[in-house]
Amino acid sequence: MAFPIEIFPPALLAKEKWEDVIILLQQLPVPPTRKKEILVDWCQYVGAVLTHDMVVLLLGELAER
Repeated sequence: MAFPIEIFPPALLAKEKWEDVIILLQQLPVPPTRKKEILVDWCQYVGAVLTHDMVVLLLGELAER
């Protein structure tokens, strides 16, 4: 299930804003796996490449699971 892209302010709909997107996602009250799914959706929407570093920054030690 894709997450509504509308949760992102228009200023964050650019691939160079990935760090700000991660900060936003870290604050969402959703499970870590859902946060990763939302990040994947955002990357696809803006044409960014999802990297391991992005996932580690978002999920911390949970990224290795």
